[in-house]
Amino acid sequence: MASSVNTLFVSPHFDDVALSCGGTAALLARTGRVTVVTVFGGLPPAALNAFAQFQHQRWQTGDTTVDYRRREDLAAMRALGVDYQWLDYPDAIYREDLYLSDEELFGPLKSEDRELRISVREALFNLASHTAAHQVYLPLAVGHHVDHQLCRDVAKPLAEHGLGVSYYEDFPYAASPGSIETALQKIARPLTPHVIDVTSTIEQRLAAIHCYTSQLPTIFRHYGKPDQVVRDYASRLSGHPHHFAERFWIYV
Repeated sequence: MASSVNTLFVSPHFDDVALSCGGTAALLARTGRVTVVTVFGGLPPAALNAFAQFQHQRWQTGDTTVDYRRREDLAAMRALGVDYQWLDYPDAIYREDLYLSDEELFGPLKSEDRELRISVREALFNLASHTAAHQVYLPLAVGHHVDHQLCRDVAKPLAEHGLGVSYYEDFPYAASPGSIETALQKIARPLTPHVIDVTSTIEQRLAAIHCYTSQLPTIFRHYGKPDQVVRDYASRLSGHPHHFAERFWIYV
C-alpha cells in the first residue's frame, strides 16, 4: 500500500475514522494527502424526534449538538494531521421518524433511505475525484449501524471506477467477539486482510479519540476505558505486546 497516493477515509459520523483507523490516517498523512470525509454531518431539523432528544441529553451538548461535534471533530483532525470535509446529510436519528430506537438504528436500512444511498454514492465518487484520491477506506459496518451500512455499500461502484477500496474495522464494535466475522458475512465477495503497523502513530489516534468528549461515555460504556480498549485490540492485531496495528479488508 503506497503512502504517496492521495487517500480518502469515509467516516459515517464525526468520530468513526479517529476511533477505528486514526493511526493509519495519521501515518499516511506524513507522506501524502489524506482527507477524512464525514458523511452524516448535516444540521438536524428544527423539531427533533424523541429519540434524537434522548441522544442529545446523554451527550450533554445542549441545543447546538452538531456545531459542538464539529468543533470536536476539527480538534481531532488537527491531532491526526489530515484534511477534512463535512457533508450535509443528516444523521439517522435526524431523518424524520425512520429510526426511533437502538434496535432500529442497528437494524436493516429502511426503504425510505434508498434515494439517500444513491446520493451518498455520487457524493463520495465526486469527492474522490475532487481530491484525486486513488485509495478509499470505508467502514466494514461492524455493529450494523444503518449509516455505516450506507457508507459500506458504496464499495462496488467506487471500485468499478478504478479506485482502490478497503474496509476498516469499526471501533469499538470490532472489540466484541465474533463481530468481525459477522460483518464479513454481509459482504458478497471474499476480502483480503491487510495489517498496518501504527506503533508510531497510536498516540495521535488516542489524542484524536479524546477530542470527542461528548461521545466517549456512550461509545465505551460496554467496553471499558478507551485507551486500554484501543491499545489491547491494536496490540492483538500486531501480535506483539508493545506494538500496535490496524487491520483492513481489501476489496478485490
